[in-house]
Amino acid sequence: MLGRGSLVDTIEFSGVVIREFPQLKQEFDYWGDDDLLHLQMMEFLNFTQNEIASRSFDVVRKCFEIAATGLKNGDDALRNAIYVSFLEGLDLRSDEGREAYTLMPDELKKGRDEILDYNQRLLGRKWSTDE
Repeated sequence: MLGRGSLVDTIEFSGVVIREFPQLKQEFDYWGDDDLLHLQMMEFLNFTQNEIASRSFDVVRKCFEIAATGLKNGDDALRNAIYVSFLEGLDLRSDEGREAYTLMPDELKKGRDEILDYNQRLLGRKWSTDE
Protein backbone atom coordinates (compact mmCIF):
# COMPACT_ATOMS: atom_id res chain seq x y z
CA MET A 1 0.00 0.00 0.00
CA LEU A 2 1.47 3.36 0.98
CA GLY A 3 5.04 3.74 2.22
CA ARG A 4 5.68 2.63 5.75
CA GLY A 5 8.08 4.62 7.85
CA SER A 6 8.70 7.30 5.23
CA LEU A 7 6.63 10.26 4.21
CA VAL A 8 4.16 9.61 1.42
CA ASP A 9 3.99 12.21 -1.30
CA THR A 10 1.17 13.06 -3.64
CA ILE A 11 2.53 10.96 -6.52
CA GLU A 12 2.68 7.82 -4.37
CA PHE A 13 -0.81 8.51 -2.99
CA SER A 14 -2.26 9.05 -6.48
CA GLY A 15 -0.62 5.84 -7.67
CA VAL A 16 -2.22 3.83 -4.87
CA VAL A 17 -5.66 5.31 -5.55
CA ILE A 18 -5.39 4.53 -9.26
CA ARG A 19 -4.15 0.98 -8.62
CA GLU A 20 -7.05 0.32 -6.23
CA PHE A 21 -9.64 2.19 -8.31
CA PRO A 22 -8.55 2.26 -11.97
CA GLN A 23 -11.82 3.97 -12.88
CA LEU A 24 -10.34 7.16 -11.35
CA LYS A 25 -7.29 7.18 -13.64
CA GLN A 26 -8.78 9.53 -16.22
CA GLU A 27 -9.87 12.07 -13.59
CA PHE A 28 -6.53 11.90 -11.76
CA ASP A 29 -4.60 12.23 -15.00
CA TYR A 30 -6.72 15.25 -15.94
CA TRP A 31 -5.73 16.96 -12.69
CA GLY A 32 -2.25 15.40 -12.79
CA ASP A 33 -0.15 18.43 -11.93
CA ASP A 34 1.08 18.47 -8.31
CA ASP A 35 -0.48 21.91 -7.93
CA LEU A 36 -3.87 20.33 -8.56
CA LEU A 37 -3.69 17.73 -5.78
CA HIS A 38 -6.78 19.21 -4.13
CA LEU A 39 -8.76 18.61 -7.31
CA GLN A 40 -7.58 15.00 -7.44
CA MET A 41 -8.60 14.65 -3.80
CA MET A 42 -12.04 16.05 -4.62
CA GLU A 43 -12.39 13.36 -7.30
CA PHE A 44 -11.49 10.80 -4.62
CA LEU A 45 -14.08 12.38 -2.31
CA ASN A 46 -16.78 12.27 -5.01
CA PHE A 47 -15.95 8.63 -5.70
CA THR A 48 -16.14 7.81 -1.98
CA GLN A 49 -19.46 9.67 -1.59
CA ASN A 50 -20.95 7.75 -4.51
CA GLU A 51 -19.81 4.47 -3.01
CA ILE A 52 -21.36 5.46 0.33
CA ALA A 53 -24.65 6.32 -1.40
CA SER A 54 -24.66 2.97 -3.20
CA ARG A 55 -23.83 1.17 0.05
CA SER A 56 -20.63 -0.32 -1.40
CA PHE A 57 -19.09 -0.52 2.02
CA ASP A 58 -16.15 -2.76 1.07
CA VAL A 59 -15.05 -0.05 -1.37
CA VAL A 60 -15.75 2.69 1.20
CA ARG A 61 -13.63 0.85 3.77
CA LYS A 62 -10.75 0.70 1.26
CA CYS A 63 -11.13 4.43 0.50
CA PHE A 64 -10.99 5.21 4.21
CA GLU A 65 -7.93 2.99 4.70
CA ILE A 66 -6.09 4.78 1.88
CA ALA A 67 -7.04 8.21 3.24
CA ALA A 68 -6.08 7.23 6.79
CA THR A 69 -2.67 5.99 5.69
CA GLY A 70 -2.12 9.17 3.70
CA LEU A 71 -3.12 11.25 6.72
CA LYS A 72 -0.82 9.30 9.01
CA ASN A 73 2.22 9.02 6.70
CA GLY A 74 1.70 11.83 4.20
CA ASP A 75 3.87 14.83 3.64
CA ASP A 76 2.43 18.25 4.50
CA ALA A 77 0.83 18.78 1.08
CA LEU A 78 -0.90 15.41 1.13
CA ARG A 79 -2.17 15.78 4.70
CA ASN A 80 -3.50 19.24 3.90
CA ALA A 81 -5.35 17.93 0.83
CA ILE A 82 -6.87 15.07 2.84
CA TYR A 83 -8.06 17.48 5.55
CA VAL A 84 -9.34 20.22 3.26
CA SER A 85 -10.53 18.39 0.14
CA PHE A 86 -11.61 15.04 1.57
CA LEU A 87 -12.50 15.08 5.25
CA GLU A 88 -13.97 18.59 5.26
CA GLY A 89 -16.37 17.75 2.44
CA LEU A 90 -17.29 14.22 3.50
CA ASP A 91 -21.04 14.18 4.03
CA LEU A 92 -22.10 11.49 6.48
CA ARG A 93 -25.59 12.75 7.36
CA SER A 94 -27.53 10.01 5.55
CA ASP A 95 -28.22 6.58 6.99
CA GLU A 96 -25.55 5.23 4.64
CA GLY A 97 -23.18 7.96 5.78
CA ARG A 98 -23.68 7.11 9.44
CA GLU A 99 -23.00 3.48 8.62
CA ALA A 100 -19.89 4.45 6.67
CA TYR A 101 -18.64 6.47 9.65
CA THR A 102 -18.41 3.26 11.66
CA LEU A 103 -15.93 1.94 9.07
CA MET A 104 -13.51 4.85 9.44
CA PRO A 105 -10.19 4.08 11.09
CA ASP A 106 -9.74 6.00 14.34
CA GLU A 107 -7.05 8.30 12.93
CA LEU A 108 -9.40 9.32 10.11
CA LYS A 109 -12.25 10.01 12.56
CA LYS A 110 -9.83 12.09 14.62
CA GLY A 111 -8.73 14.03 11.55
CA ARG A 112 -12.33 14.64 10.53
CA ASP A 113 -13.22 15.85 14.02
CA GLU A 114 -10.20 18.17 13.98
CA ILE A 115 -11.11 19.82 10.67
CA LEU A 116 -14.79 20.15 11.60
CA ASP A 117 -13.87 21.62 14.99
CA TYR A 118 -11.48 24.04 13.28
CA ASN A 119 -14.22 25.12 10.87
CA GLN A 120 -16.65 25.54 13.74
CA ARG A 121 -14.20 27.84 15.54
CA LEU A 122 -13.39 29.69 12.32
CA LEU A 123 -16.98 30.12 11.14
CA GLY A 124 -18.64 30.27 14.55
CA ARG A 125 -21.11 27.56 13.60
CA LYS A 126 -21.35 23.84 13.07
CA TRP A 127 -20.03 22.73 9.70
CA SER A 128 -22.86 22.03 7.26
CA THR A 129 -22.09 18.33 6.77
CA ASP A 130 -23.02 17.55 10.38
CA GLU A 131 -26.18 19.57 10.88
